[in-house]
Amino acid sequence: MSLLCRDQFLRMCKLALMSVALVLVSCWCVSESAAQQIRVVPSISVLEQYDSNVFFTPKSQLAAGTKADDLITTFTPQLNFMQNNNLVKTNLSLGAIVQKFAHNSELDNVGFNASGGVDLSQAVNRVLPRMKAFRVFGTYQYSPSAPAFGAGGLGGGFGVGGGGGFGTGGVGISGPVDSGLLTQRIRTTMYSAGLADAYSLSPTTDFQTTYTYSQLSFGGSFTPTSATAGPAAQTVFDTTTHSITAGPSSRITAIDTLTVKYMFTQTSQAQFGDYTMHGGNVGWGRVWTKELSSSLNGGLTLIEPIPDSSAAGGQRRVPATMFPTGGFSLTYASGSSFLRKLGSDIQEMTGTGGSPSMGGNFLPLLSGMNMPGGIASPGSYRITLLYNLGVFPSFVQSAGPIYTHTVSLASAAGITDKLTAQALFNVARSSFTSESIGTTFTTYGTTVSLNYLITPTFTARLSHQWLMFDNQTSGLSAGDLGFSKHVILLGFTYAYAPRGDFFRSGAFWEGASGTSSSSVDAGAGKSGSGGVDTKK
Repeated sequence: MSLLCRDQFLRMCKLALMSVALVLVSCWCVSESAAQQIRVVPSISVLEQYDSNVFFTPKSQLAAGTKADDLITTFTPQLNFMQNNNLVKTNLSLGAIVQKFAHNSELDNVGFNASGGVDLSQAVNRVLPRMKAFRVFGTYQYSPSAPAFGAGGLGGGFGVGGGGGFGTGGVGISGPVDSGLLTQRIRTTMYSAGLADAYSLSPTTDFQTTYTYSQLSFGGSFTPTSATAGPAAQTVFDTTTHSITAGPSSRITAIDTLTVKYMFTQTSQAQFGDYTMHGGNVGWGRVWTKELSSSLNGGLTLIEPIPDSSAAGGQRRVPATMFPTGGFSLTYASGSSFLRKLGSDIQEMTGTGGSPSMGGNFLPLLSGMNMPGGIASPGSYRITLLYNLGVFPSFVQSAGPIYTHTVSLASAAGITDKLTAQALFNVARSSFTSESIGTTFTTYGTTVSLNYLITPTFTARLSHQWLMFDNQTSGLSAGDLGFSKHVILLGFTYAYAPRGDFFRSGAFWEGASGTSSSSVDAGAGKSGSGGVDTKK
């Protein structure tokens, strides 16, 4: 057995063990439950895409004769699992990503991903009546490149569906990849695991804590280097992060929430060492109307003394430094008479009709997943603007903490009951906290897509993605790691969901993510929303 085959076999074993562990946890205390419901939906997607730069690197650094653009065929078999009973709820997704390149056959690869969330709130509440929420989650991802913008990133994401993520409030489920940094084409493995809970201090105040462990590691590079351009800068650093947040959240009025958090992050990086960060943050959230909501937060992050990589022998240490952090979010969700009228006109021409149901989920989102959802209610739309200023670990070129601004603007609109348009814009700018490292990274990404429901169990997606990564480095030529790329994708996904609601926004998870037992009881007495439904 070759070394590559052995590594892939070991990854599959890890994936299987993670799946078994999550399923066993989800079935805990089932004998005490009045009823439980299990839904299993297999799916497969076939994607054809044109990629203008499959190596994620400046074309000037490629060896002569290397073809940077390529046509890629991607197969993504996946299994979505959801389990409900009076005590435990589980969401689980397992999948593989098989890629075949038309010209650069040496880049053919098989990637894997797994994502799971287990809600133990009701089980824990029976022991600790003041415990309002208790969830555990975990992810695993192996791919030939790291996404540029975290779980929903553009740097190698192939996802056909839509969905949501389970926020953890720390460095994030995806760890340092939330910062917008991007490597050249290199084998990347990401793990994460954590828990989140809320303990009631009073009728209006909860004490919330989260813990997240994330590990980012790298394997061999795939970039053929030009002899005239010199060796490409491919320095990457394995990164392990422990992140804890804790603090009270209080509903001060019917529409206002005040949150105070302490944040602790410990990071370990190869050839650099360990460094620790402490942060304090105050946040305010308000629901202005039934359509408009916002949040605002601000605070400080203290970085403990760390080694100075520029000093001879690394003996000198950078003193403790303080950085302001914060961010805001603004979401507007409503219905548009123009979209409804446009959708009505289209439906008259195509003879389509119907309406989807709504809901939510607590499954961490990974790029490459066939997520449920993606087809919004006709006439509905949602626009979200996010900004974050924080400190992340750098894993490219130089290890250590970086100071990062990230902006995200996302929108989705239901044109008809079968056609949904989506648009996403991301930008991140990062610089090292150490003044001795004069490097800044800037990443831009856009995605525009159309999702069309051909049949209740079969959907198509057409999308265009643009990604640009640039760096300005003291002592190196500008754009030493910089590149840009375009990806045009046409994909089809089939899901074995007999009721045909796998692709409807929120329908698959309806009744799965609530924290009250009443929502579970209501869901358990009904037929499942697609897939193989089992009652016990």
